Amino acid sequence: MLSLSDSASVAPAPAGLAVPGSLPSGYRPALNGVRALAVWLVVLGHWTLLPFPVGEMGRLTFFVLSGYLISGIAWKQGLYQGPARRWWGPLRTFYARRVLRIIPPYYAALALGALLPLATLREYPGWFLLPASNLLFYRLQRWGEGVGHFWTMAVDEQFYLLWPLLLAVVGRRTAAFLAVAVASLLFRIWWGTHQGSGFVLVLLPASLDLFALGAVLKLVERRPAVQRWAQGRWACLAWATWVAFWFATHLTNAHGLWLLLYPTVGSGAAFLTLNWVLSLPARPAAGQRPSLLLHPALQWLGQRSYGCYLYHLMLPVLYQRVVYRLFAGAGTRAELLGPLPTALLLTPVLLLITAASWRWMEAPLDRLKHRLSYTSTSTVS
Repeated sequence: MLSLSDSASVAPAPAGLAVPGSLPSGYRPALNGVRALAVWLVVLGHWTLLPFPVGEMGRLTFFVLSGYLISGIAWKQGLYQGPARRWWGPLRTFYARRVLRIIPPYYAALALGALLPLATLREYPGWFLLPASNLLFYRLQRWGEGVGHFWTMAVDEQFYLLWPLLLAVVGRRTAAFLAVAVASLLFRIWWGTHQGSGFVLVLLPASLDLFALGAVLKLVERRPAVQRWAQGRWACLAWATWVAFWFATHLTNAHGLWLLLYPTVGSGAAFLTLNWVLSLPARPAAGQRPSLLLHPALQWLGQRSYGCYLYHLMLPVLYQRVVYRLFAGAGTRAELLGPLPTALLLTPVLLLITAASWRWMEAPLDRLKHRLSYTSTSTVS
């Protein structure tokens, strides 16, 4: 999911809301607020096991955001332009920055999962080390204990590897990215229909419409016609349509139709949401009420969203083991493992872990990453 790492195309956020005059040029602090809300939709969706897929709203938004941000980096830094001896340098820097930001915290989470131990991780370590856990889950046709969420990071990292090369072929043509989106939808329909697998969504081609729509947003965000749609009410209406689609397909037992089409419908809602968020000022004008997305708490959470995602699904496994070890009564166990106790007890634990991960690992790596400049004169926006 972006991946749930921070974006390399957005300057590192301050610890809290920056004071006026201190914001880096091009910095979009509202995106940290989006990350915070998106990751906690995923977390609460997994912890509470709600029948409605609230976590998918977060995942879809992250994938569209990844397409927007990574495409912006590629186009700004010219990762693919000119002879090979010219573009290999920027491309190598791009990959090095991604590895520094994502891989060490990911491996730290894997190490913790191995110590618990998590059965799937111990049985199939190579698939997670690559990472290719999305292919493993497709092969097994089931999720792993406490590691099911790693499939989105595998898809994101495969996207990081291949997307700059795709951009070298299609350039900046909006029609080409719309064609990629249509091809992704057709792939889902064809594969899901002929293979009969509900796990089609874990395959990278099945998510390319989300990434492609993010690239489209990067291309068209400054057009007047698009800016006219940059309003919260259109984003809310789009998500309401997505929710109505879920109800319609589930009330009519059309679950297969939902599985094949909900990413496309949700990508449109995510597109409109990000289009609106990106139109918000980095700091409110005098007398203007700041957006909720700029609240210091959401800025703090958004900055640490990657850590929240990495560890959140391991904690219920550990919690369940503790409850079963300490309490023998079935009624007590059921009560303690209910959605509300789980969320209330695990939230502060997750925040502590992610704060430590940011303080001792992610922040130093982020500073090191920003020392790797594409050119001596380029800046990251």
